[in-house]
Amino acid sequence: MNRPHDPPPDTLEEIEERLETILEAALSSRRTVTGIVQIWAQRTPEQRRLLLHWLPILAGLNPELGFQCARIVPAWLDGLDHEALTRRLQEVMDRYDQSGLQAALEALRGDGGSMRNDAGSVRLTEVMGVLTHFVTALGGRRLGIVEGAIPLTTTETLILPPSLSLRGDPHASVKLYDCLTAHLWALGRFGTYFMELPERLSIHPDPEAASRCYLTLEAYRVDGILARRLPGLGRFMAPWLDPDRFDPPWNTHLAALMAEEGSVEESLNRLAAVYGSPLPEPPPFHGALDFKPALSTLQQRLEREKRLFRKILGTTLAQMKPIQMAVDPRESTLEAATLDDGMTLELRLDGQPLILPDDLQTVTRSIIQDLGQLPPEYLQAAGPGGYLADATGNGAAEADAPLTSHADLPEDGFLYPEWDHQRQGYRRDWCRLRERTLDRSDDPVVARTLEKHRGLWQQLRRKLEWLRGGDRWLRRQEQGDEVDMDVWLDSWMEERMGQESDPRLFRQRRHDERNIATLILVDMSGSTKGWVNEAIRESLVLLCKALEVLQDRFAVYGFSSMTRKHCDCYVIKRFEQPLNPEVEGRIAAIAPKDYTRMGVFLRHATHLLNQQPARIRLLITISDGKPEDYDSFQDGYRGIYGLKDTRQALIEAKHLGIHPFCITIDREAGDYLPQLYGPARYVVLDDVRLLPLKITDIYRRLTS
Repeated sequence: MNRPHDPPPDTLEEIEERLETILEAALSSRRTVTGIVQIWAQRTPEQRRLLLHWLPILAGLNPELGFQCARIVPAWLDGLDHEALTRRLQEVMDRYDQSGLQAALEALRGDGGSMRNDAGSVRLTEVMGVLTHFVTALGGRRLGIVEGAIPLTTTETLILPPSLSLRGDPHASVKLYDCLTAHLWALGRFGTYFMELPERLSIHPDPEAASRCYLTLEAYRVDGILARRLPGLGRFMAPWLDPDRFDPPWNTHLAALMAEEGSVEESLNRLAAVYGSPLPEPPPFHGALDFKPALSTLQQRLEREKRLFRKILGTTLAQMKPIQMAVDPRESTLEAATLDDGMTLELRLDGQPLILPDDLQTVTRSIIQDLGQLPPEYLQAAGPGGYLADATGNGAAEADAPLTSHADLPEDGFLYPEWDHQRQGYRRDWCRLRERTLDRSDDPVVARTLEKHRGLWQQLRRKLEWLRGGDRWLRRQEQGDEVDMDVWLDSWMEERMGQESDPRLFRQRRHDERNIATLILVDMSGSTKGWVNEAIRESLVLLCKALEVLQDRFAVYGFSSMTRKHCDCYVIKRFEQPLNPEVEGRIAAIAPKDYTRMGVFLRHATHLLNQQPARIRLLITISDGKPEDYDSFQDGYRGIYGLKDTRQALIEAKHLGIHPFCITIDREAGDYLPQLYGPARYVVLDDVRLLPLKITDIYRRLTS
C-alpha cells in the first residue's frame, strides 16, 4: 500500500512499475497498464498520491475492481475534492460488499456529472456520533440511529439516509441532518402515532390518502413546536415553513397548526378540510408518510413496558421496610398522579407518598409519552398478592418472560456494520450475528466454585452488602416516619412570633436504590481452553453471585465467530431472567469454540444495554487475547484492522453513555488495550488463576 509520505511516482517508468505491482493479479499478456500510465501521467503529483492511497484498497477487495478504478477514477479528479472522492469510492466499496463485483462496477462507471454535483454532501457515518448525542439531549426515550434509503421513525429507531447534500454546502448538509433527526424525534415525542389512529382514519373513503394528509398536518405541527423550542433550528427551517409556500386550503391550516401548541386532535379536526387536496411539496427534512412501522413498534413497547412497570413496582413494594409503611401492600390501594412536568409519577399507597426508583420513573415517562397518562389498570393488583407476586414468585412466568420477543427475528438474525480503517468508513450490514441459547451442562461448577472459594466469597459478601444502597432521611415532609424536631422547633418559634408555621413537620426514611445495568461479554474463542476456561467459569459464578447480592440488573452473553457470516452470541442470562439453576447450568456449559470478532459483539451488547432504563450502564468484557477471526484474502480480521474496528465499536458505546471495561489475561494486552479502552478502563491479570480472586473486587470498584 502507498504510505502517506511516500513520494508520488514522477516518470512514466515509475508510474508503470507502481501500477504493475498493485494490479498484478488483474494483468495478463493481453491486459497491461500501458494505457492507464498515460492517463496517470496527466495528473498532478498530489492527485497521483491520492489515487495510490485508494487503489490498493480497491484492488485488495477485487483485482478487477482495482484495475477498473485505476482506469476510470483519474477522470473524476477535475470535479471532486479529496472528501468527495472519498465518499464516492466508499459508495463503490459498499456496493461491492452488499451486491458484488457487477454492482460495484456499475457504481464506478456511473455518470461523472452527478458525482461532481455531490461535492457538498455529508455521509451519515461522519455525523453519527454527534446526532446520537443530539437526539439523547432532546429527551424522551433513548433512540437508536441506523442507515436506510427512506427517512423514517419507528419511535425507537431513527432511519436516516446514508448521505445528504444541500446547496453544495457541507455545513448546510450537516444542519439538514440535525433538522431531519429532530423532526423524526418530534413525531414520536409529541403524539403523532397512537394505537387508535387507523380507526380514526378509517372514516374517510380512502384511508391511505387520509393518512398521508394527517401525517402532513402532523409534520408541520411538530415543526412549529421544534421552531419554538429550538430557535437555532427554527431559523434554518423557516424558509420551508413560510405559509406563503402552500396553496389553499393547506396554507390556512398549516399556519394555524405551526402557530399554536396544539395536539394531534387539532390535526385530526383539520383533516376533513384538506382531505383530497394535492399535498404540498415537503421540506428536505421530512420523512416518509407512513405510520405502520411506528404503530407496530408501539404495540410491542406498550406490552413490554406494562410488564416492566408492574415488575419494578412489585419489587419496590416488596423491598419496603415495615417502618416505611403502616399497612400491608397486599391489601392496599395505589393511587398515581403526574407532577407539573406531566411526565414524572407521584405514587401514593393508601394516601402515603412512596419514593420511587429512577428506573420506574424512566419506564413511566415512556408510557406517558405513548399514552398521555398512566392507565389506571397499570395500578390494579394482578391476582392474589398483588404486585408482590413478582417478588415472591407468584406470576413469575410473566415477570421472567423476555421483554423483547426474539421469536419474530428473521432467521438471519442481526446485521451490523464494521469499521474499515483503510476506507475510513463502515462496511454496511457486513456481519451477521445470531443469538443462540447455550445448552445447559450438569457440571456442578457453581457448587464447586463456592466451596473452593468459600472464605473469599464470605469476605466479599460482607463488603458487597455495604454497596447495596443505604437509608437517608428526607426532611420537611407532610407525612413521615417520625417528627423532624429541628423543623418542629422552627415552626413553634414562628407560631410564637405570630407567623404562619410550616406544616411539614415530619421526616421520612428513603432507601437509595442502585440503578445499574451490567452486561458481561464472555470470550468463548478456541484459545480459552483448559485453565483459562475454568477460570472464566469460576469468575462468572462469583461475579453473578455478587451481582445478585447487590441486586443490580445484569445479563451474560458468550461470543465466538467463524468469519463475518457466522458470529454467534450465546445467551447465558438475559436482563429479565433470574439467576436460577437454568442459568447456572449455562455457565457450566461455557466452552471454547472458534474466533474473536470483537466489534460485532460489542455493537450487539451496546444495542441490548441501550434498551435498559438504568442510570449507569456497564459493558464488561472478559477475554484472553486480541480481536481476530478466521483469516482469508478478503476478510482479514487480524492486526490493525481488528483493533481499529474494536476501538470504533467502543467509541459508539461511549457515545450512548455506556461505560466499557475489559478484564483480560493476555500478558501483551498492555500494548493495545490503552488504545481501545483508555488507560483506566482495563485490567491485565498475568496469572489466569488470579481471575476468580480479582473479578468481584474489580466490579466493586467500578460501581462504588
